[in-house]
Amino acid sequence: MIGTRLFWMISVVALGGSFAPIVVSADEKLVPVQQVTAKIDGFLESHWSAHKIQPAKPADDAMFLRRVTLDLTGRIPTIRELDEFLANKARDKRRKLIEQLIDGPEFSLHLGNVLDGMIQGRYAGNAEFVDYLRRSIRDSKPWDVVFREMMLGPWDTEPSKPANRFLDKRAKTSDVLAIDTARTFFGVDISCAKCHDHPLVDDWKQEHFYGMVAFFNRTTGGKGKIGEKKEGEVTFLGANGKEKVAKVMFLSGQVLEDPTVATAESLGENAKPLSRREKLVQVALEQREFFSRSLVNRLWEYFYGRGLVDPVDQMHSGNPSAVPGLLEWLAKDFASSGYDLRRLITALVNTRAYQLSSRWEQETTPPAAYLFAAATLRPLSQRQLAFSLLLATGNGRFESPDPVQQRVERYAGVRGLKRIEQYLTLESQATELEKSFDERRPEFQSSVSEALFLSNNPAAQELIATKEQNLAGQLGTKEDPRELISQAVRTILSRVPSETELHQLSAWFEHQKADRPHAIENLIWALVTSAEFRFNH
Repeated sequence: MIGTRLFWMISVVALGGSFAPIVVSADEKLVPVQQVTAKIDGFLESHWSAHKIQPAKPADDAMFLRRVTLDLTGRIPTIRELDEFLANKARDKRRKLIEQLIDGPEFSLHLGNVLDGMIQGRYAGNAEFVDYLRRSIRDSKPWDVVFREMMLGPWDTEPSKPANRFLDKRAKTSDVLAIDTARTFFGVDISCAKCHDHPLVDDWKQEHFYGMVAFFNRTTGGKGKIGEKKEGEVTFLGANGKEKVAKVMFLSGQVLEDPTVATAESLGENAKPLSRREKLVQVALEQREFFSRSLVNRLWEYFYGRGLVDPVDQMHSGNPSAVPGLLEWLAKDFASSGYDLRRLITALVNTRAYQLSSRWEQETTPPAAYLFAAATLRPLSQRQLAFSLLLATGNGRFESPDPVQQRVERYAGVRGLKRIEQYLTLESQATELEKSFDERRPEFQSSVSEALFLSNNPAAQELIATKEQNLAGQLGTKEDPRELISQAVRTILSRVPSETELHQLSAWFEHQKADRPHAIENLIWALVTSAEFRFNH
């Protein structure tokens, strides 16, 4: 399985009116990504000033390294990466690290998992679809092209064939297709407008719900075969109890002429009808405000712990962006860039706000999340936790390629081959392990089952048990308790232990001389089950 997926990853390398429309001038110049970062910082500094708040201190180097490595690669940094970054005295080392991570092969592998969760939700985890996303990211495919391929294909060629999975899993019910498409790609939850106008959001009427359904009611699917019927209308009972025929209407309120009627009138009755889904893609990309804002907002939530609009599927006039003007500006820039994901993410993680500490050391009450004045504690995803647990305990390997391997990769024209292989091997190891962990949610609280797994499950105990090549085995060769403790903390928590921690744990080890191997295993267990390890901070 790994060999097949590795081949796919390297083959190409080797060869409604609730928002103002986004208007991008044809002659408008794209600003450098550094200016995008500066613009974000400017918006947030004004935001803090308006709320009379001073942000937290900058995150120290160890905190930043762990945060950005988890966010961009899905794993904790290795002890070697930590030591090298802390020893680096260059002033621009954070910017260069971000550049290195985003240019590396792990970025597309991990972001493919992230986008799979965002797009597929309850249907996430299909290997072929994830690999489609990974190839798209690796090849810097624009986000609008990815969207178009998911909605329209082509699905008859292997590289883009898995893109139809979004439609295929939902094609049996046009209501579900409409709801999930609006929520996922446009940041709008129209589900409550099915039986009546939305009771809480004035923007969404029954006409919006059934207008979106009308884009999909002719779509057919199942077993990977997506088609579209030539005819078919949507009817619904209005508030007056009378049956109505739904107009093909986008969320902005724009009513579209039925493609079938338009084609028949202009080209004759024998002309092939146009796809209603094709009209949806066309109007969504022409109007842009829903499509561009939604992805920007979802990525902001991923990196900052809360969307500029929160929840991310509640974008409407009664729920404006927490930072006035910022989401609109970023969405416009994202569209201007040709929907460049790498550029957007580079800008987001280079900001002052992203690099703030999660520790609130001021005497005032910690700021609300919508202020973005301190980093938000974010629980690791199931995959992040499984990856990190394997690496922290020494049961997974992530090493830089040696000089010979680097020469082989340069000669073959395949950069990062060893990293790709290591990542996919780690992913295979993590597949069963991650099922034992809880999903990441804003209101996250570790469950009893997760706690019991880490405490009593034989699989968890096996990770910690002393073996020659794992962390417990390596620590067992250390004579000096302080050296042992330092290596354990640096490996698991990705930071240097404080002098207090060294002193207290050294004293504890003095009392455990009779069974030192068991004491080492207890130390590892305490560190990997700590809140500090469980969260990105």
